This record gives sequence, C-alpha cells and structure tokens, in this order.
Amino acid sequence: MFRTMRNDARPETLLLEDAIRQVRELLPRAWTANLTDGAARYASDVLLSVRGPAGVGVTYRVEAKRAGGRSLADTVAALREQRETGFPVLFVADYLGPATRRALTEAGISYVDATGWVRLVSDDPLILLTGEGAERSPRAPESAAVVRLNGVATSRVIRALSEVEVPVGVRELASVAQVSPGSVSKLLTTLAAEGIVDRDARGAVSNVRRRSLLRRWAQDYGYATTNPAVAYWLAPRGLAQVIDRVAEQEGVAVTGSAAARRLLPPDKTSVVPLRLLALYAASPRRLAEQLGLVEADAATANVVIAAPQDGRILPGPGEPATLAPTALVVADLLTLPGRSDAEAEQLMDALASIDPSWKE
Repeated sequence: MFRTMRNDARPETLLLEDAIRQVRELLPRAWTANLTDGAARYASDVLLSVRGPAGVGVTYRVEAKRAGGRSLADTVAALREQRETGFPVLFVADYLGPATRRALTEAGISYVDATGWVRLVSDDPLILLTGEGAERSPRAPESAAVVRLNGVATSRVIRALSEVEVPVGVRELASVAQVSPGSVSKLLTTLAAEGIVDRDARGAVSNVRRRSLLRRWAQDYGYATTNPAVAYWLAPRGLAQVIDRVAEQEGVAVTGSAAARRLLPPDKTSVVPLRLLALYAASPRRLAEQLGLVEADAATANVVIAAPQDGRILPGPGEPATLAPTALVVADLLTLPGRSDAEAEQLMDALASIDPSWKE
C-alpha cells in the first residue's frame, strides 16, 4: 500500500497539477477533468473525475509518486491493490520510462507523467486517451543522476549490469565494472527512476530489465557517433574473405551482424543477410590496410571500423580477434544502419530464452 506523508504533500500536489493539465489538453473541448473528493492536498486521497458533455464519464483513484522511489514490481503490485477500492487506478509521476509504461499497460493501470506521457483507459464507458512525452527522464540541474548514457563509465556499468547476477550492491557492481561507486550510484538513480532496475531497501540492485537497459542505452549511444575515428571501407572481393582474415588479426573485436551470428544458437539463422562487417581496432586505418580494404563512404561501404570509446573491450597485445561484449554488440546493432535493429531483437530473444531478465 502506498503511504503519503501529509507533512510533505507539496511535491505530489505539483505532480497532480501537471497531470490535470496534460489530461485536459488532450480531452475534447466538451469534456472536463477535475479533482474530486475534497482532498487535493493529499495525493493518495484524490479522485480524478473525467466527464463528457452528457455527464457520462469515469472516476479514477489517483496515486502520485516521484519516479524511482520503489521498485517497479512493488509499484505495480501496490497499484493493483488500489483497484479493490472500486475505482480504476491512475498513476501519476514526474517521469515514466518505457519499461514502466509497458508494465502499467499490461496491468491495466492508467498513467500520466509530467512530460506528457498519458494513457487513460476505461472499459465502461469506453475511453482511450493517449499522449507522448519525453524520451528521457528530465533531471533538475542539482540532480546527481546521469542525464545522457554515453560516457565510458556508463558503458562499463551497463555492460556489467547485462551480465552480473543480482542482487548486487553498488560497491560490488563498481568493482565488476572497474569504475567508482559514485559513477554507479549516479547511473542507478536514473535507471531506477525509469523502471529499468529495481533496488532493495539497502540500495542494492535486485532486478535488471536487460532489454530495456540496452534500448535505453541506444537512445544516447551510437556506434558511429560515440566511438572516435570511425572509418568506412569496401572489401573488393567480398566479406567472406575479409572475415577469414580478421580471425588472424591481433587486437580486433568483432561487433554488429558478424558477432550476432556467432552469439545466436547453432540452430538459429540470422533474420537478415550479412551486408556490413563492423569491427573495433585501436587503429582503424592500419587494420584496413592489413585487410586489403579500399576507402569508401558510408553509402557504399561494406566494412566499418571504429576505435572504441573504451579501449578495454579490445583483446590485449598478442591476443587474437574476439567478439565485443554481448551488451555492446546489441547496442551496436540497435544503432548501425540497415536492418541491424531486427538482428538486435533476434539476439535479445535468443538471450531471453536462456535468461528471463532479457525478456523486458
């Protein structure tokens, strides 16, 4: 059950004001949306009445909370309990990320956030009111949370979260990712607020929605935009010969379509043909020369090589070519051109068949 502190009601009141404004802007002019029950100061006591011109409408029990205050699973469970009051439930927050919106939709719970995401539903009378808001969680200037997920430390923590067993504490996660605990804490604040990770009472990560994590990363990260020294090349004799030669090179990491094919189960065939070979190397030009590639532009290239943002993904001196970390392969597929995003979904489906944390 949600608890509202009556001596600290103002933040929830502001959320309600934003929610009412969002709903009213989407409703037809003849419709009204008003707080009722005479308890607008206390968010958990508020009812939202939505009425049409004939007076027919629906009344929602409203729960207003700042994002990230509790786990997504606990939030949905508590909201389901609220339906026992006899009213459909409307959840109001400052920001609702994709993972949270999906969970609320599946649970049949309406929602509104301050950025404009709206899904107001009712079976009787039939109502479906929707609106689109921000793609990322907005942060106040004084917030310590990460705003953009495109730095080296962020990349390391995301890769660690895609593999580490939970529950995992901040310091343990920082050790796995080889970053400072402060970097981990800042990122977890953002991910918890967007419903991507759940945290227990001690602050440890108790659940990771890995598919949502990689999709969120890809909003800010891009193979061609985040990594330095990206260069495009043409393999005159086709990719098969180049792939064979890559295996003989040192200090190379394979990503994109070629890596996805290696990561898929043996009985799975890629959903698209291999048209672009994506690689990482400390010196893209030197590798291109070793592979006998010809410089090209992005439109005609069938090979792309980047110097990685984080050099730790490359094999060490004298070590043969290897696959890039799985999370990075997925993120690259989500941001490379063509139908590589379809390959990313296929790979995540394959991972989900083994590890349920990749399902959402």
